[in-house]
Amino acid sequence: MRVGLFLKTFRQKSEIPSFEHLIESMYVCVMKALGLEGVDSKLVRVGYIMLVDCLLGFLFCLPLYVLVFFDVCFESDTPLWLGSVAGIISVYVYMRMPKNRRFGVGVFVGLFCFYWVGLSFRFVGLEYLVPVISLLVALVYGVVFWLVAFCECLLVRLLGLLLLGSITPFGFDWLNVSSFFAYSYFGLELLHLALIVCAVYLFITRTTLRLLGALVLLFLALDFRYLERGEGKQDFSHITLASTQVTQELKWNPQKNKEIVSQNLKLIKDSKNTDKRVVVLPENAFPFVLSKDLDIYNELLELSHGIVIITGALYREQDRYYNSLFVFDDSKVSRVDKVVLAPFGEVVPLPYFIKKHFPFLLDMEFARGSGFEDIKVLGQKIRVGICYEATHSKLYEDYPNVVLAISNNAWFYPSIEPVMQRMLMKYYARKNNSFVLHAANMSKSFVLAPF
Repeated sequence: MRVGLFLKTFRQKSEIPSFEHLIESMYVCVMKALGLEGVDSKLVRVGYIMLVDCLLGFLFCLPLYVLVFFDVCFESDTPLWLGSVAGIISVYVYMRMPKNRRFGVGVFVGLFCFYWVGLSFRFVGLEYLVPVISLLVALVYGVVFWLVAFCECLLVRLLGLLLLGSITPFGFDWLNVSSFFAYSYFGLELLHLALIVCAVYLFITRTTLRLLGALVLLFLALDFRYLERGEGKQDFSHITLASTQVTQELKWNPQKNKEIVSQNLKLIKDSKNTDKRVVVLPENAFPFVLSKDLDIYNELLELSHGIVIITGALYREQDRYYNSLFVFDDSKVSRVDKVVLAPFGEVVPLPYFIKKHFPFLLDMEFARGSGFEDIKVLGQKIRVGICYEATHSKLYEDYPNVVLAISNNAWFYPSIEPVMQRMLMKYYARKNNSFVLHAANMSKSFVLAPF
């Protein structure tokens, strides 16, 4: 009883003033502006509420879209000060979101972040499922928000935000609020996020003393390693990270294989002629079972004298297909198979008892590798991540110094997916003190430093 009374008292004393009153006041102003004052229109009301939910959902996703803006308009990353402000705005909106709006806001968050998830179905003759998958994912995130934000008090909102990154619908873990601070001055541990949440709460319920407390908490949430930016820098200038522009339609057209192979071989030869020691081609750069084409396979072995060739391709064992990375080094070859498969791209995240009634769903799926592996390149140990793996926490569990990622982002072109992917890679690079080297198709290749 005493514990229950304590929690009830704490909830009441830590209650957060939501946007509800502001939303209602703005509704009255909108109706006046439209000359509809006094008109009880359910349609107008529903439209207004959906617009509000859409706006709140967008503001929650603001750090992502600020990064998209700078990527598209300036081909650069978000300035750290702006990323810090955008991250705080995201937390502020979540904290003040009315509890009766949480489902609608969650749906729009799902749409703004993951509208692109179903785009891969365009290439397997299931175009009609694209909006269905997008809506399904959005509705699931609506339910997630409905569960984690059921109360307008500090404790519930804090725990909800901390848990959000651990809730993985369909095995998909990209809605990690800490990653919203990847391009900011703030730290990325859960403690840093908790400090930011508490600082925002003190700002919302502000008094002079609480504002000072908020500033102290924000100071404690800073990542002080940024004061040492540039220390421990590594040189990767001897590595070519190829960025190819091959659409998925071309990749899956066997008649275009010769052209694709020719482009890949030219990239390798150009790198070799410019004294590069390593060349990295994207995921599925050779969009077929590489070991079955002995002419190309042997040519890669021959070219690997004097340069290490790393490329993505398919591998087949019996009737199982693997998404693999091949390393050709001085006429020797090794292979790493993908372990963490992308939902809706390489695996359909539905129970088997459902999938068995739809054989085409099973035909879409790849086999999983046995586990994460490192490769040795010029004597240096490098952790390998194929596309989705490079944004998964398990790849970074033992704090690898260098991570090599290869991706084929043609599945989701055009969309914000490559930018969201980069934000998550930066998050893991900073959090685990790892350098991430990324070679991609239909998006930019880059090197991410942990500072």
